[in-house]
Amino acid sequence: MSNKLLEISNLKTYFFSDKGHVPAVNGVDLYINKGETLGVVGESGCGKSVTSLSIMRLLTDTPGKVVDGSISFEGRDLLTLSENEIREVRGNEIAMIFQEPMTSLNPVYKIGQQIGEAVQLHLKYDKKQAREHVIKMLKLVGIPRAEEIIDEFPYQLSGGMRQRIMIAMAMSCDPTLLIADEPTTALDVTIQAQILELMKKLKEEKGTAIMLITHDLGVVAEMCDRVVVMYAGKVVEEADVFEIFENPKHPYTKGLLNSVPKLGQKTKRLESIPGNVPTPTNMPQGCKFAPRCSQVMDICKVQDPNLLQISDGHQCRCFLYQSELAREA
Repeated sequence: MSNKLLEISNLKTYFFSDKGHVPAVNGVDLYINKGETLGVVGESGCGKSVTSLSIMRLLTDTPGKVVDGSISFEGRDLLTLSENEIREVRGNEIAMIFQEPMTSLNPVYKIGQQIGEAVQLHLKYDKKQAREHVIKMLKLVGIPRAEEIIDEFPYQLSGGMRQRIMIAMAMSCDPTLLIADEPTTALDVTIQAQILELMKKLKEEKGTAIMLITHDLGVVAEMCDRVVVMYAGKVVEEADVFEIFENPKHPYTKGLLNSVPKLGQKTKRLESIPGNVPTPTNMPQGCKFAPRCSQVMDICKVQDPNLLQISDGHQCRCFLYQSELAREA
């Protein structure tokens, strides 16, 4: 029996305008096992958030559209479900913590109303039961004065408190999968540590699988079981968290890791990856990382490499290893 909870195959999500289409996600393959934490890493604009929004089917009222691929969750293709069916899944079986809690919470509704709405809808609780459940969830995520805060508005709370509210809202219906999109962005380091510890605790107690979208490699090392590295709308490397940190293969992954300061290591200047992430409207021919790569070859400039199996559970999209594997064969 498969241990895979979510499996994405050849996902392509484009944004359409009068001038044509922009491939924000262009052939992504990834999976999440039951109860594990998958880190999705990459610079801004690599397609991390669009992938998560595609899973949740939250691009309906935008220029974005999934044009190809499948998203299988517990054996069902989410892309083929009706609006009513995906509404039952969204919030109930798959929940999401968005990047900025102040824009995700409705400023004119009290905290209790916003969390209670999902609880009443999915768990079929009446108002009294829903209120009791919301207070319990607020206490679970470490909110003090839960009985009072339930009747307050988002603007009355700090950034860390609002992010805890978002986690309480996401976890209120005991989802099987939690998608966390940069859950610690703009929070101070103390609050970041508390939020991450809270997510760990919820995962351990409830067995929730987590898809953690971040650009912070420290968070990845602390939280994740496996890591997927994305660049320009595609997966460029995938491995378990220890393998990624100890034996990175793709030049982009190596560049990301080398740009992080290390304790006990003195250096005048941190390494950086030259150039910028290509815009979706102006993608280079061949390998999308070639213009920034220190090990670029002629073939890289004309042909896009496939995602290759380097070793058990370790995949990399690079011609450096295609030639190595061919020699070994």
